[in-house]
Amino acid sequence: MRKIDKKKKTILAIVLIPLIFVAQYYIFKFGVISPMIKGVNIKIIQGEYIQDIDKYVVKLGEPVILSPGDYIKIPSYAKDPKVKFRILDNSDTIEIKDNSEKEDNTVILEGLKKGYTSIALMKNSRVLQKATILVVDPTVESLNVTLDGNLKYVGDKGEFSSTVEVDYKEFNNTYDVIYESSNENVLRVNNNKVEAVGVGNATIYAKSKDKVEALRYNIIARVKDIEIESSFNISIGQNIKLKPKIITFPGNLKPPVINYKFSQVKLPIERCVSINKNGGIIGIREGSEKITISCGVGENKKIQVITINVKEEPIKDNIITNLFSRFSMNDNVLNIEVSWDVLNGATNYDVYIKNNLIESSEFELYTSVTQETFIKNKKINIVQNIDKDVGEFNFDIYIEGRNEEGSSNPSNIINIIGNTDSEEKPEDPEEPEQPEQPEYQKD
Repeated sequence: MRKIDKKKKTILAIVLIPLIFVAQYYIFKFGVISPMIKGVNIKIIQGEYIQDIDKYVVKLGEPVILSPGDYIKIPSYAKDPKVKFRILDNSDTIEIKDNSEKEDNTVILEGLKKGYTSIALMKNSRVLQKATILVVDPTVESLNVTLDGNLKYVGDKGEFSSTVEVDYKEFNNTYDVIYESSNENVLRVNNNKVEAVGVGNATIYAKSKDKVEALRYNIIARVKDIEIESSFNISIGQNIKLKPKIITFPGNLKPPVINYKFSQVKLPIERCVSINKNGGIIGIREGSEKITISCGVGENKKIQVITINVKEEPIKDNIITNLFSRFSMNDNVLNIEVSWDVLNGATNYDVYIKNNLIESSEFELYTSVTQETFIKNKKINIVQNIDKDVGEFNFDIYIEGRNEEGSSNPSNIINIIGNTDSEEKPEDPEEPEQPEQPEYQKD
């Protein structure tokens, strides 16, 4: 009987042992019993961070993903256990959000404010591992930007490169640089590439966090050619404006500044014309003058040389127009300022004055000025001392143009009248009229 019982126990053991192993397998496999885990290691598997010996350093406002690492399960066929991350203080320095939908047992950690905090990986109520988290807000200390290429002419292209340095050096390569143009009609930016598309000034702003670098550019057009007539014929006193046509590449762009200068070295009294920075030409005396017109600088500079021929024309039938005056008193000294339109063909101007308070007075030559002097000053000044006892003044003034062939008709007469208490008074220009001949005489 005992032999039978022993035999039954052996059979039962043979049957139960496999069943126990099978049951244990499925109990762990389906997570009925949680396995033992070893080698847990809190790791940041995505995002920007610094790993020190005793902590992780993360940037304020930039999320990272935490993982429990590659731990070991015992038994290995068991279902992965449920572990949780938990913040160990109430400082509100960080927040965590579950990320299990994308990857099991992971969370998204984001820094809310600067400072230290701690986080733990837990299985049920058991702490498997702790980690210290330092949230920082790095300061960009320097931003260096360089351009590969030239940005000078329309059509030029380039590419920017940059280096960023922050007070946490390990984060140097984690900061992007954004490039913006102040004028997309001049410089157009696409990521870090730039192209000059128009004429004008523009600034490229390179920005990394709160650091900004400004690079200023002046874009001009390439000058292909200058088109203008090779010579001009004018008379003495005649005023013309040179209007060269600047051909640009690409076409129809605003050209660089046009410059005008004399081609030959001469004394001022030898010049046949005067010229200003805008290309205005006035004939001064008979002769020829060469003018150099240039546009652009350096390799982009184009030059044309033209000739201005000045001829003297008869002026006897001409008359000075738009005679204008104004006067002021200062300590019984009368200052009269007189101006008029340039008379073509005149090399000199004679200014005549008559004091109407002197009985039987006649016009007398007050002064003569050259055409060149008048063009430069645009006016002449007449100074008269006024007798305190009289306290009044009454003058008539007219102008004649003159050259080697003779004189022009007299201008209209302007009258300056007042007393020593008179305020400054302009005299409006009148329509040109010839004074009666008996009222003046020339020496």
